Amino acid sequence: MDPHAGTGRVVLPNNVRPTHYDLTLTPDLVNFTFHGHVLINLDINKPTTAITLNANQLDIISAKLTNLALKTESSQDATDITLENANETATFTFAEELQPGSTAVLLIVFKGILNESMNGFYRSSFKDDEGKTHYIATTQFEATDARKAFPCWDEPAIKATFDITLRVPSDLVALSNMNVISEKEVGHSGKKGDVPSSQKGDIPSTQKGDVPSTQKGDVPSTQKGDVPSTQKGDVPSAQKGDVPSSQKGDAVGHGPLREVKFATTPVMSTYLVAFIVGKFEYIETVTKNLPTPITCRVYVLPGKTEEAKFALSVTPLALEYFTELFGVAYPLPKMDLITIPDFESGAMENWGLVTYRSIRLLFNEKTSDLSYKRHIAYTICHEIAHQWFGNLVTMDWWDYLWLNEGFATWVGNLAVSKFFPEWDNWSYFIADGFQMGLALDGLRSSHPIEVPCKHPHEIHQIFDAISYYKGASCIRMLSSYLGLEVFLKGIRRYMQKHAYKNTSTEDLWAALSEESGVDVGSFMNAWIKQVGYPIVDVEEDADASTLTFKQSRYLSSGDLSVAEDTARWTVPLGLEPIPNHNMSSSPMLTGDSTTVKLDKGGHYKVNADYNGFFRTAYPPAALARISDSIKAKDPLFTSSDRVGLLADLGALSKSGHVKTSSLLGLLESFEDEDQYVVWVAIAERVNVISSVFYEQPADFQKALETFQRALFSKAAAKLGWETNATDDYRSILLRKLLLTNAGCAGDEAVVKEAKKRFADYTSGKTEALNQNVQSAAFEIVVLQGDEADFEKVLKCWRDATATDQKLAAIGALTTVHSDGLVQELLKISISDEVKPQDIGYFFGGLSRNPTSRHTLWEYIKANWTMLTKRYDGSMALLGNIVKSGLGRFASEEMAKDAEDFFKDKNVADINRPIAQTLEVVRSNAKWVARDAEDVREWLVSRGYLA
Repeated sequence: MDPHAGTGRVVLPNNVRPTHYDLTLTPDLVNFTFHGHVLINLDINKPTTAITLNANQLDIISAKLTNLALKTESSQDATDITLENANETATFTFAEELQPGSTAVLLIVFKGILNESMNGFYRSSFKDDEGKTHYIATTQFEATDARKAFPCWDEPAIKATFDITLRVPSDLVALSNMNVISEKEVGHSGKKGDVPSSQKGDIPSTQKGDVPSTQKGDVPSTQKGDVPSTQKGDVPSAQKGDVPSSQKGDAVGHGPLREVKFATTPVMSTYLVAFIVGKFEYIETVTKNLPTPITCRVYVLPGKTEEAKFALSVTPLALEYFTELFGVAYPLPKMDLITIPDFESGAMENWGLVTYRSIRLLFNEKTSDLSYKRHIAYTICHEIAHQWFGNLVTMDWWDYLWLNEGFATWVGNLAVSKFFPEWDNWSYFIADGFQMGLALDGLRSSHPIEVPCKHPHEIHQIFDAISYYKGASCIRMLSSYLGLEVFLKGIRRYMQKHAYKNTSTEDLWAALSEESGVDVGSFMNAWIKQVGYPIVDVEEDADASTLTFKQSRYLSSGDLSVAEDTARWTVPLGLEPIPNHNMSSSPMLTGDSTTVKLDKGGHYKVNADYNGFFRTAYPPAALARISDSIKAKDPLFTSSDRVGLLADLGALSKSGHVKTSSLLGLLESFEDEDQYVVWVAIAERVNVISSVFYEQPADFQKALETFQRALFSKAAAKLGWETNATDDYRSILLRKLLLTNAGCAGDEAVVKEAKKRFADYTSGKTEALNQNVQSAAFEIVVLQGDEADFEKVLKCWRDATATDQKLAAIGALTTVHSDGLVQELLKISISDEVKPQDIGYFFGGLSRNPTSRHTLWEYIKANWTMLTKRYDGSMALLGNIVKSGLGRFASEEMAKDAEDFFKDKNVADINRPIAQTLEVVRSNAKWVARDAEDVREWLVSRGYLA
C-alpha cells in the first residue's frame, strides 16, 4: 500500500528504491564549486526504463546503470536526462527495461556551486586575526536540500546507508557523520567539473551485488566532460559561467588534495547526511558511563577552544542520560558538535555531526553573559535527543515533523532540568516557549500540530512555534497525565520497536497506549489534529465551594463566531488542591462543561504548574483572592503558576475576555517578587502593553513609564550593580533584568550609574561593567543618551570579538530614537560587517523600538527586491524579516498597507508567516480600540496620570 496515496504529496515514484549510496565529492574553495559522483545501489520494484530522483541546482554530467542481476553484467548509459525544476527532480531514461526483483547500481557524475544561501552544500567564511578570509564548505539539508549536494531520493522515509569520501585540501579538516577510516594523498585539484584521472575506468564486469569497497568511486572515462545534449531542462543561471574573480576564495583550494573516507553510516534519511571542510580546532572527551565509550568532540574556529569547554561538559551527560531514558544505545562511535560562521537556524541534528550557530554553542566563563548558558545547554540537549528521536526513529513524512521537534523540545528541557535543577528551567519554558506556542495557536491562521505538507516549498513554513512549542507542551501535558515513568516506558517501547524505521503519530500513540492501558489517541488527537486550544472559564457559586468549568476556543482577536466554536478538547484541569479525598487525580473537562465541589471554598488554582495547554479565565473575585495570595507568598502558587497566571491574563486582556486594567492591577501584586523567571513574565507583560499602545498620546506613554519605574525600581535598587559572592545563577540574571527595565523607564539613579560605569568602561576600566550587566548599561545609555553615546556603543560592537558581546551592543543600538541613526543601522545591517544570518538581530530590535518600526517597514518595502534576492533559499529568514517589519503594528491602516504591498509579490514560500503577522496586527488594533480608555482610566486612578 502506498502511504502517500490520496495525500496530494509531491513524491518520487516507487519503481526503484536506493539501499546504499557511495558518494565522492571534491569541493573547490577557490572557485566555490564542487564536483563529484555517486554510486547508488538500487532495488527494482516494478518494470521500468526510467529512474526519477531528486536533484536541484546540480549540473548532471552523465548517468550509467549497471544491472547486477544478470549472469553477464549489463551496463547502459542514459539515453535521456530530463530535469524538472518545479519538482526538483532528474529523470534518467534507459533503453533496456529493468525487471522487478533485480538489483542495479546507478552511477551519476555531477557538479554544482557552493552557494551562499546557507542550505544544500554551501560556503561559509571567517576572518583570522590577521584579517585574512578563510572559507568553509558545509551542509544544511533539512528539510529538502540534500538534493542540492548530490542526486538522491530526498524523502525522510527513503532510508539507505552512506559511504562518504571527500577530496579536500591537505591542510583542512574534513568531517562527516561517521568516523574517518582512511586518508591518502591524491595529488592536486583539477579544473572545475572535471573528474580526476584517478577516478577513470569502468565498473569491473565481476561486480555483482554491493560495489566492492576497493572499486567504489571509480567513474567511467566516457563520462567526463560537459552536459550531454540529451539533457533537458536548464542549468540554474546561478551556476552558469565562472565565479567572478572578486568573489574567489584564497589559494588554499589549489594545493595538494587528501582523500578522506568515512565509515559506512547506519540506515538513515538523506536530510541527516552532513559533510564539512575547513580550518577547525577541537577539544574532546569520552563518555564514562556507557558500555561502549563514545568520543565527544567540539569543533570550533581557530583560537576558540576555550569557549567550547561548557558545551563539551554537557555533551557526554546528554548522551548518557538519553541512552538510559530511551533504552537504546547511541549507535555511532562519535558525537561531534561544530560551529558554522554562516548558519540559518540555531542548530541542526545531523547524525553524529551536529552543526550550530556559535551563539548556541560557545560560552566563555570569564566574558560571556550568563543568560546564554541555559540556551546553550538546552540546544545541545535538544539536538542530541534528536539522535534518537528523529535520526534513529524518523517521521514518515513532514506532516509528522512535530514528532521530531516537539519531542526533542520537551525532552531537551527535561534533560536541562535534571542537569541544572537550580535554573528552574520548566518555569522558564512556561514563560517562553509555552507562550510562543499559545500565541501562534491563538490565531485563525495557525495550523494543527500534525499539518499536511504536499510540496517541498510548504515544509519550511511549519518549522514554527506550533511544531516545536505546542508540540512540546502537548507532550508535557500527556506525560503529566500518564505519569512520567509510564510515559517513558512507552517511549522506550516505541524506540525499540521502530529503530531505523519511520513512524507516524499513530505509532507513538500505540506504544504509549500499550504501556499505559489508556487510549492515548482519544485523549490526544484533538490536541494534535485540530487548530487552536481552549479557554477554560471558571464560574463560582456564592461561597466559591462549587466550581463550574466551561470550554470554548480561544482567539486572540476576541471575535470567535458560533460556527468557529465547535472544537472540544479533553482538558486535564490541573485543579489543586485536588477535591475530595477519594479522588486520585484532578478532574477532567471532556465536554462543554463540568462541575466540581471543593473541600475548602475559594482556595484553589487551575492548571497547576501549567501542564495543560489552555488559558484559564478566573472570575473577578477569584483574581482578587489570588492577588492577595501572591502578596502573602502563598506556597500554593509556585513560580510556574505565577508565570502562567500573568501570561494568561495578558492574553485574555488582548482578546477582550477581561479588561487590561485587571492585568495592570495584578502586576502591582508582584512588588516583592523574588524569582527571576516571574520577573521575566512581569517585564514581558509591561513591555507588550507599552508596545501595543505606542500611538497613544505622550502623557499616556509617560504614565506607563512611571508605572514601569514603580514596578522595577525598588527591586533594582535592592540588587544594585555589583555582583555579590552569594549570587546564584538566577539572581545574576535578575540584576540585569531589573536594571534594564528600571533604567529604560527613566529611573534617575539607575541611569546616572549606568552612564558613569559606561564612561569608565569605554575609557579602559573594563571592570566597571562585568559581562552580566553590560547589555543593561549599553541599552540605558543609548536610550537615555545622545549621539555620542550611540557612537561609543557602535564602537563596542565593532571591537567585540565574542558573538554574545556583539548581540548585547546590537540590542542597545536598536533602541535609538534618532531617525538618522536608525537609517545608519539599516545600512549596516546589510553591509559586509554583518553576516546575512544576523539581520534579524537588527530588524528585531528596530521593530521593538516604537520610534523606528515605521522606518523599518518603509525600508523593507523599498528594498524588497534586494532582500528577496539576498535570502533566496533562506525562507525562514525572509519570513522573520516580514514578522519583524510588521508584527508590532496595531492599526488596520498598517495591515491594509502590508496587504497592498504584497498583493503583486511572489510570496508563496512565506504566505503563512505573512497571514499570521497580518492577523497579529489586526488583533493588536482591536485591543487598542477596545481598551485604550480603560488603561488611561486605570493610570489616572492609580496616580500615574494626572
